[in-house]
Amino acid sequence: MSSETNALQLEGLTKTYRIGVGRARIREALPPPVDRLVARTFPNWWGRDTFDALHDVTFSAPPGSSVAIVGHNGAGKTTMLKLIAGVTAPTRGSVQVTGRIAALIDVLVGFHPDLTGRENVYLLGAIQGYSRKEMRARVDRIMDFAEIDELADTPLKRFSAGMVTRIAFATIAALDVDVLLVDEVLAVGDAAFQRKCVRWLDEYRAGGGTLVFVSHNLGLVRSMTKEAIWLDHGRVVATGPTPEILAGYGTAMERRDEDAKTPAKGGVRRMLAARGMQRWGSGGARLISVQVGEPSSNGSGVELHVTFEAEDLEEGVICVGFLDETGYEVAAVESPSLRFARGSGSVTCRVAPLPLRPGLYFPTVGILSHDGIVRDRWQLDRPISVLGGPSHASDFGVVALGSQWSEASLNGSAS
Repeated sequence: MSSETNALQLEGLTKTYRIGVGRARIREALPPPVDRLVARTFPNWWGRDTFDALHDVTFSAPPGSSVAIVGHNGAGKTTMLKLIAGVTAPTRGSVQVTGRIAALIDVLVGFHPDLTGRENVYLLGAIQGYSRKEMRARVDRIMDFAEIDELADTPLKRFSAGMVTRIAFATIAALDVDVLLVDEVLAVGDAAFQRKCVRWLDEYRAGGGTLVFVSHNLGLVRSMTKEAIWLDHGRVVATGPTPEILAGYGTAMERRDEDAKTPAKGGVRRMLAARGMQRWGSGGARLISVQVGEPSSNGSGVELHVTFEAEDLEEGVICVGFLDETGYEVAAVESPSLRFARGSGSVTCRVAPLPLRPGLYFPTVGILSHDGIVRDRWQLDRPISVLGGPSHASDFGVVALGSQWSEASLNGSAS
């Protein structure tokens, strides 16, 4: 594959679907080229009761690239993958794929419930263009990867969703493809197999394969891809480096979902609420509200205003932490000893500078007594978006540590 040839080339890609029945059925019954003639003759009638699941998308990906598609449910992510894979035809525009392509969009697509796991491997291979002889040389490797050798000859209808996912992914992993499309399948299955799949995808990307990845797990998106496309109601909002796109996408989703905004000095603050299993503690003191300001665009800091009340706590501390998209605790600060005096009050914490690389982070706030017992702790369900330019160090960690470097000392060069 030539380095000058794009692995994927999408030009003005649009997919239009019809809503409801009645006239839609009449239009769909018209055979080509009659349908095109009627569409040109009666454009208003032809376009009635329709919507664009994808609208005028233009994008290209060179060989060896890793691209994420992010967006809300119904944004057009899966539709875009289906168009690239050739599962459905575009209404307008074109898709060009250089090399062999494989898609893992729905783990049940290409599988028959009455066939055994082994027989379905041959079936999925045939759908991807591989002969029975070619698949026979791969079956043992597939079953070993899926870790279900003892169930290989059991009908698929007796498999769990996670076991079907294992066979589907293992089959795709055994094929020699240039372009791989993956849509949310890693959300099914146990954590150990997910890590195994992620390791294989890392090796696939390192080997020069082109990956197009869709997932609502933004932590996985960040670690698996370098570029991202942000879709909103079928239209491209932005494309660029994954950290930048995720930060913008997270901010937009937060503003879309937030319930209330409270004016405050220095701008608008967001009231962030925690619910359900995101809150726990032994009691004696409780958090009433947490307001989080917008992080400074230059990384200089973020401000949190915490309101609390104490029923059975004289003194203690308040801790503020940050979790990344995967739920890992990446940074925290602790207040000096505070006197609660069995009453209510408030305190403001400014984390400055904010040493986090661009991305989405969920604040956590807790009240602790001096003996280390957590009296109340919230993990807020609205993230903050840390913006900033791309950094080579982003792959090494999410905390931007301060450092001082000397000049490079050169030992000389060979003549």
